[in-house]
This record gives sequence, structure tokens and C-alpha cells, in this order.
Amino acid sequence: MTESSKGTIYALLAVAMFATLGTGFKVAVTRLDSYSVVVWMGIWATAALFAFLLGEGRVRAIAAEFRVRPLFFPLAGVIGLGVQQILCLRTYELIPASQAVILHYTYPLMMLLLSRLLFREKSGWRALSCVALGFVGVCVLVVSGGGVGDVRLSLGVAVGLGTAFSFALFCVLIKHASFSVTAGMFLFNLFGLLFLLCLLPLYPMQWTVSATDMLLLAYLGVFPTAVAFILWNRALRMIPTGRSSNCALLVPILSLAFISLLLKEHIALMQAVGMAIVLASVFLNVRLARRS
Repeated sequence: MTESSKGTIYALLAVAMFATLGTGFKVAVTRLDSYSVVVWMGIWATAALFAFLLGEGRVRAIAAEFRVRPLFFPLAGVIGLGVQQILCLRTYELIPASQAVILHYTYPLMMLLLSRLLFREKSGWRALSCVALGFVGVCVLVVSGGGVGDVRLSLGVAVGLGTAFSFALFCVLIKHASFSVTAGMFLFNLFGLLFLLCLLPLYPMQWTVSATDMLLLAYLGVFPTAVAFILWNRALRMIPTGRSSNCALLVPILSLAFISLLLKEHIALMQAVGMAIVLASVFLNVRLARRS
């Protein structure tokens, strides 16, 4: 098997795991509160990444990476795996999983704007037009999900966009830093978990969880969070960026398929149209990036 074929397999496995997050989140928040879910996920993800580093004999890389960037890892970890996780799970409590998935997938569009604002990355009118097109798709999605006067829906949409914004900020920050992937991901998860634990006085925490729920939490923390991230980063080193980006576009489509099959949520025609517009805008961004 060639290196390219292995990379494609790694990418598809990662995408398949990423796509199960929406269904897993929705099931988890119907049994546990969102705070307890994100804390348990953080515990499992951090433990899994530490075990991976231990197995590779690279535990010392953790301290080495932290010494180089003692402020970067705590800041990015709190944003991407602390605040973002709480907002993400809260979104699934407020709105249907199908709508949450599409709102969360607006993060590539927000990355373009944040890169320009924070790091002065110039974007042409075509890229900005793609961003505008993507937000048109978001508007179609929101309108198709319910009436404008639905306060609960409006709050869910706002939280969903906040989730996309925080993850986009996290991605932009780590894009402009060079570090060991596994050790860096461990530090992000560790500081995100420490941030979540600091909120214990504000939120009730369910430490006693049934075996079935714990298995679900372990799956969400280990596979779509830790293992999928490792596979994805290996794939990025083995296949062209264009191919990996096209694989990533499968995530929301597979997510909606899982949601429809397992949660029995009906995907409305206008929701499908909104998703198609968002995906088209992201796809055009990828094509423009490849040409430039």
C-alpha cells in the first residue's frame, strides 16, 4: 500500500469519527447536563493522549513544548477545548442536532475573517464573497428551523455561532504556531480541562454515571476527540491539502446522515438547501486556496 493510500484511509477514518460527534453529543445531553459531559470528555481525551505519548516514549515532549510557549497552550486550550466545548454542548441542548451541525460548520468561514484581523492575512474579493455566501446559507438554515420569534431557537442559534467562532479562533491561533501535534493536543486538552474544573462551583457535576453513559463519554473523549485528531494530522502529512480538505467536507453530510438514521430527526428541504450553500462556500474557498 502506498503512502498516499494510507493517508487517504487515515483521513476517511478521522472523518467518520468526527461525523459521530453530533449524534453522540445529542444523546449525551439528553441524559447528562452539558457541563458534566464536557468534563468527562476532557478527562478521557487527556488520559488517552497521555497514554499515547507514554506508549511512544515521548512524555518529555510535553514539558519541552510547554517551556517554549508557556502562555500559548493555556490560552488556546481554554478557548478551543474549554469555552468552545461548553458552547457546543449547550447548542445541542437548545436546538435540533441537524441544525447545530450546520451552524458549527461555519467555522471555516469565520477563520478567513479572523486570519485577516489577527494576522493581517490578505483575502481577495472572491474569498470574501465565499464568506458572504456561507452566511447566506446560515440565514437560510435559521429561517428554516423555526419562526423568528422563537426565543429558545434564537438563543440556540446564537450559541451555535459562538461555538463556531471560538473554534475558528482556536484554529487560527494554532495555525500560526509550530509544535509537536500529539504533545500540543495533550496540553490543549489539559488546560481546557483545568479551565472546566475551575467552574465546578458554578455548575453541578455528575460524578456518578451509569456504565452505559460512561461508555458513551469514553467514546466521545477517546475516538472523535483524541484518536481522530491524531489520524487526521498523520493524514495531512501523507496526502495533498486539497484531498484532505475535500475529505473534511464530508463531515457535516455524514453527521446529518447519522442524525437522521439514529436520532430520527427529519431534515427539512430548506435545511438541506442551507447546508448545500454553506458547503458550496467552503468548497469554493478550498478551490481558491489551491489555485493561489
